[in-house]
This record gives sequence, C-alpha cells and structure tokens, in this order.
Amino acid sequence: MENRAPGDREMMERTAAGDREAFAALIGRHQASVLSIAYRFLGDRAEAEDVAQSVFVRLWESARRYRPDAPLPAYLRTLTVNLCLDLKRKARFVVLETEPEASGGDDPAARLEERERRRVLDCALASLAPSQRMAVVLFHLEGLGVKEVADLLETTPKAAESLLSRARTALRERLGGILL
Repeated sequence: MENRAPGDREMMERTAAGDREAFAALIGRHQASVLSIAYRFLGDRAEAEDVAQSVFVRLWESARRYRPDAPLPAYLRTLTVNLCLDLKRKARFVVLETEPEASGGDDPAARLEERERRRVLDCALASLAPSQRMAVVLFHLEGLGVKEVADLLETTPKAAESLLSRARTALRERLGGILL
C-alpha cells in the first residue's frame, strides 16, 4: 500500500470535523505563501503576520463551508489579497521596514547602496494605489499570471494589465534613474 501525504482537500475535510492537527498541517503547508504576499504588499512584518493569522482564523471558521471549487492555495491567496486591501484602505500611512539584504558581500558601500535602493523602491511601491500595488506584488513578486491577478483582484485580465501598466509608469516616474 502506498504511503502518501494527504492532500489539501482531505486535510480541509478533517479540519471541518475539528481535527486541529490537520489544520496545523495546512498552516504549515501554506503559511509561507500567505506571509510572502502579505509582507510584499504591506511592507511590514508585524502587519503581514497579523494578516496571515486572520487568513487562517477565517479558514478555520469557514472549514465546514469550504467547497473545493478552486485549489486551496488560490482560496488562501484570495483571502490574503482581500485582507491586505482592506487593511490598506483603512491605513492612511504605512511605514515600510526593509529586510536586510545579503547582496553586496562584505563591501559596506555596496550594502549601503543596496539598502538605499530598496528603501526608495519600497517607498515608490507604497505610494501606488492599493490595487496597483497588489497587482505588482502578485505579478512581479509572486510570479502569478495576469489572469490569476485579475481573478484575485476581481477584475478582468484587461483591467489587470491596465493596473500593471499604470503602476509601471508611476514607478518609472518615481524611481527616475533607479532601475528595477
């Protein structure tokens, strides 16, 4: 008999029945992706962790109603996107924390230049409209296709392409000589 790991569907069925171990396994399986989207959009680790916690609380609460019409990762991305957009709409100003960059090696000048480049990029991203920023995060940083971005933002692919185009134009204007 084959010994395989249970899939998301089976784990959600077990979660719906109250199996906390199955739920913990789902969190372990999908937490990095949820955190990545939230952090890249919000730019703040604490807020990203709060969003991730909210995503998984909602998943637990809705486990009995969950219908696998779409794969669980897509469902979790939708929850994450919506919670991030809601949080961004409520916030007037977001201070971005930057992650330490390993690039630059031992050269302090190169590390300083990279940190400054990242700070300027983070500020430029933060200045975008929330829907444009999320489109950039999902497309350029998470590697999703235009159709997936459109689905997550509840718009058409043409509108998603327009969001990305406007975001790129705005970033070029704000970044001047700094290339992505």
